[in-house]
Amino acid sequence: MTLYAWGANSYGQLGLGHKSEEEIEPKKVKLSDTDLKAENIVSIAGGAVHTLILDNNGYVYCCGYNSKGQLGLSDDTLKFSQIEILKGFKIVQISCGWDFSAAISDCGKQFVWGNNGNTQLGLSKSITCTGIPSRLQVSQKLATGFKHVSCGLRHSAMITKDGGLLVAGTGAKGQLGLGDNFDDNNYLSISKVPEIEDVISCASGQHHTVMLKEDGTVMSWGENKYGQLGISNNVSNSFVPMEVFRDESLEKVYAGWTHSAALTKNGEVYTWGRNSYGQLGTSREELHKPEKVPDLTEIAQLSLGSEHNLAVTKEGKLLAWGWNEHGSCGTGDKKDVMKPTQVLSNHKVKLAFACTGSSFAVVE
Repeated sequence: MTLYAWGANSYGQLGLGHKSEEEIEPKKVKLSDTDLKAENIVSIAGGAVHTLILDNNGYVYCCGYNSKGQLGLSDDTLKFSQIEILKGFKIVQISCGWDFSAAISDCGKQFVWGNNGNTQLGLSKSITCTGIPSRLQVSQKLATGFKHVSCGLRHSAMITKDGGLLVAGTGAKGQLGLGDNFDDNNYLSISKVPEIEDVISCASGQHHTVMLKEDGTVMSWGENKYGQLGISNNVSNSFVPMEVFRDESLEKVYAGWTHSAALTKNGEVYTWGRNSYGQLGTSREELHKPEKVPDLTEIAQLSLGSEHNLAVTKEGKLLAWGWNEHGSCGTGDKKDVMKPTQVLSNHKVKLAFACTGSSFAVVE
C-alpha cells in the first residue's frame, strides 16, 4: 500500500517533507522515516494547513502548521509525526476544523486541541488556544460519552453515546441550532441542541451543520446563502434545525464549506448547495434541492473538502470533482472539475480523503 497526496501544500500539510504552493498531481508520501504504515491508515482529516492521520492501532499522526497548537506537538512538522499525548488511548475517530482538532477514543472520551478563540473546542472561554490535547469534560446530563465529532470553520458538532447532539463554537449564522435569540457571549462553551435525538451522522460546514437521524431524516441549520441547508435560499440563515428530506436508505451526511451531501447504503450520492466550482457534480436548476448525482453509483466511500469531493467506488476507482485552484482534484491541471472524473486511474484505491484544500488516497 502507498499513500498519495496532492493539492495545497503551503505549510507542508501533505507530509511530503517540503512546502510548495500546490501539487497538482498525486505524489507518493514517503513514510519510511515515520512509524506510520500506509496499510494501517483508517482515516485522514485536514484543516486549513494541517493534517491528521489515524491508524488501526488507534494512533494519531500529524503534519503541517502549528500556529494555534492544532498539531498537538510543540512545533510545525513537514513529515507525519505521532501525537505522543494520545498514545495511551485507542483513538477511533478524528476531525479537523480550520485551525483546531478533535479525536474520540474507543471508550467515548473526546480530546480537543488548537484554536479555542470562539470556544470551538468546547473548553472554557479563558483558554484561547492549546497545543495539548485536552479531554473534554461535560456534565453527565449533557453526555456520558461521545461517538462522533465533526469540526467546521469555527464550530463543532458532537454525537453523544445516547444519540443526542452537542455543539460548540460560534453560532452567529445559526450553525449551532440553538435558536434565534442567540448571542455568542451568553452561551456556555458547549450546549445541547434541543429536541434532537437518534442522531447517527453529523457534519459541520463553514457556517452550517447537517445531521442524519436513524429513520433517514436529514436536518440542517446555519447559513443558507447557497442553499446548503437543502431549503430554498429565500431563507438566508436558520437558527433552528429544519427538516430537509427523508430517505430510509441514507447512511451518512457530509458538509463542505457551502455544499452538502448524503450517501445511501447502496452507494448513491445526493448533493445540494453551492455549485460555482462544480462541487455538486452535475449542473442543476434548483441548487438547494437534494438530488442524486447522475451516473454516480456503487460508491463505497465519500469525502468532502471545502469545495471539492472525492469518492471511491466499490471496485476501487477514485473520482474527484469541484474546486481545483490548488490542484486538489489531482487532475494534473487547475481547471475546476464539473462532474465526477477518474484520477489515479492506473491504481486500485482503498480509501480517499478530501481535506480543506488538499487530498489523500491510500492505494494498493
